Amino acid sequence: MSLSAHYIVSCRTDGWFIRFEGERYGPFPSGQAGALIAAVQAANQAGKDGHDARVLLRKPDGVVDAVWVFGTDSYPSPWVTDLHRIAQLPRRERARTPVPPSSPALEVTAAQVAVGQA
Repeated sequence: MSLSAHYIVSCRTDGWFIRFEGERYGPFPSGQAGALIAAVQAANQAGKDGHDARVLLRKPDGVVDAVWVFGTDSYPSPWVTDLHRIAQLPRRERARTPVPPSSPALEVTAAQVAVGQA
């Protein structure tokens, strides 16, 4: 394998992206799972084409770790299969009811928002 094909998955303020050969792809609507799935699919094809293909994940502290390597890791990888299943799940649908502006329901604490109770 002569040429490298490194797909770097990272999170920015506007979502999860893949960086490859100086170009940025994304944001992915299904977040980290969607970006990793797409990166592994692309890296697998690049590996079949003779490239040294791997998927790297940039952590929030800046450390970059290889999470999938062509020829070493299976395809589809078991964790990719799990991520693909998770990414396909529909988002929760909540009943949307209008709340009058003077309602005490508008007084939501930060803890309730963080836990998802709001």
